Amino acid sequence: MKRRILLGILIAAAGLSLTSLAVGHETNAAKPKSGAPNVVMYTTSTCGYCAKARAWFKRRNVSWDERDIETSATANQEWRRLGGVGTPLILIDGKPIHGFDEARLDAAVAPYQ
Repeated sequence: MKRRILLGILIAAAGLSLTSLAVGHETNAAKPKSGAPNVVMYTTSTCGYCAKARAWFKRRNVSWDERDIETSATANQEWRRLGGVGTPLILIDGKPIHGFDEARLDAAVAPYQ
């Protein structure tokens, strides 16, 4: 009896419910993301698809950090380390999208809108 009372106190103190202790119960259910995505886009000045990506971000009010791989040695090194073979290389919350792919961009920012 004392063990049950002590267990109940510990569970209450930890903020858990008995159902969260059940086998197979998902305690960290997926929740929609809030705020804004962290977007980094590696570009060149003459890249037409980079221009399309910029316009896409503007239409959807998504802020991004643009890094020109032609004018910045640091950006070029990052781009290469990330597997860059063309531009744009877009990172949304650290996940790469190679090239301008509107469907993938829509899916990546959907949880924020």
